[in-house]
Amino acid sequence: MDFFFSNIGGAASALSSPTILLIMFAGVSIGIVLGALPGFGSSQSLALLFPLSFIMTVDQSILFFLAVYSAVEYGSSIPAILIRTPGSGASAITVLDGYAMARKGLAKKALRISLYSAVIGGTTSTLIFIIAGTSLGHAALLFGPSELFAIGVFGLAIVGSFFGKDPLRGFLATGIGLALATVGSSGFGGVRFTFDQSFLIDGLPLVVVIIAFLAGPEAFRLLVDNRRTVDPQGKAFDATASNLENKIPKSLVLKLIPTWLRGSVFGTAVGIIPGAGASVGALLAYSEEKRWSKHPEKFGTGIPEGVAAPEVANNAVVAGTLVPTLTLAIPGSGGAAILLGVLVSKGVVPGPNLFRDEGTFVMTVFIGLFIINAFILITGLLGTRMFSLVARVPLRVLGPFVMLLIIAGSYAIGNYTAHIVMVLVLGAIGYFFEKIDIPVVPIVLAFIMGPIIEKNLSRALTISGGVLEEVFLRPIPIVILLLALATFVYSIFTMLRARNFNEGTE
Repeated sequence: MDFFFSNIGGAASALSSPTILLIMFAGVSIGIVLGALPGFGSSQSLALLFPLSFIMTVDQSILFFLAVYSAVEYGSSIPAILIRTPGSGASAITVLDGYAMARKGLAKKALRISLYSAVIGGTTSTLIFIIAGTSLGHAALLFGPSELFAIGVFGLAIVGSFFGKDPLRGFLATGIGLALATVGSSGFGGVRFTFDQSFLIDGLPLVVVIIAFLAGPEAFRLLVDNRRTVDPQGKAFDATASNLENKIPKSLVLKLIPTWLRGSVFGTAVGIIPGAGASVGALLAYSEEKRWSKHPEKFGTGIPEGVAAPEVANNAVVAGTLVPTLTLAIPGSGGAAILLGVLVSKGVVPGPNLFRDEGTFVMTVFIGLFIINAFILITGLLGTRMFSLVARVPLRVLGPFVMLLIIAGSYAIGNYTAHIVMVLVLGAIGYFFEKIDIPVVPIVLAFIMGPIIEKNLSRALTISGGVLEEVFLRPIPIVILLLALATFVYSIFTMLRARNFNEGTE
């Protein structure tokens, strides 16, 4: 508390400047727009805007980039809910229930739940950061390559177990995602599965895979369904939901409070672990919420908890990543690495002594995060009605528009025609997979986690000199790997029990 009271005055003085407030609001506005672009995540957004830091002071630059970072995580949920095209990998989980709600005519409700979840996640994680920033930062040192490898395996076990109609299809999709992640340069040296094609040496770009498997199938579905069926309303979504159905009553708020609290803790904890990222946080929060639910079978059909859990977690990751970034100079994500670069370029040295030497600056960041989340709430409330109008666009317009957006977005990644071909081919494959009930979300999530697992396994083996016991049998990794095994066994057991029950009732 001494730290708080001794620095609150200087922080309040810095944040009372109209220029600072305007910069933060501009950062929020820009971040929401960039986050809504398919495949354009926080790292890409911050990298694109990095040159602006050269004309700002240290306070202005860090608050501007934190505003962009926070707003991008919220903004990426907008296309995920409306057109099943997540702005980032973390919002891929939001697609499951968010888009299903939009299809029911509840787009406005889903957007509001996403907004409230984002603000609550960001605010709660900031409070956790203030209370336990330094101690949590030191706890992150316990996670080295072996631990991160084990977390990646645990994540794959969750992905395969809880996505799709049954675990077998989920693990098949997970395997496909891992196989795609092996294309290109290997973490162990050499290249794989390039078939002598130069454009595959660097592997499949993450943005290409996200757009292809999450936006591609939907674009093909919109085009095909528009040709095969006649929609008398000419709408892409059920437009019969009333304003009353789109409201969020107090009973729903009370029902979502436990979801928000659990998701905030998961997101903050994952953010503290360097390299885990918002995708892992959203995935863990969603799977745990499904595990806690009395009706897990409803997840994926369009329920509020399915939107709130991943959204509160991936926004809580933002403050969580600041813990290792500020206290240990270890960036918790790609976006945090750019924030670290901004600090270093301004002469601020992150590390254990930062709280002692730059207390006013740290407190400015703390309070600034609260203001940023307030700006996100205001901007989101003002824009929800406008965003939800996308749900009223007719199929004959929305289908070609989404396809055009996909082609333009894939080409803009590197002004490379091969990326368009990749997206269209993989998108068509994803459309076929959905027709035969193979889920595409595990493909994307496994593709994201595959390189994390491989790189950390390579580093762990290098550190241990190739001794497998040093990699797999350390206390933390073995506990996490046993949890992964338990998750796998539990999912198979649950599937077999459900099949036996169904056969017994026939």
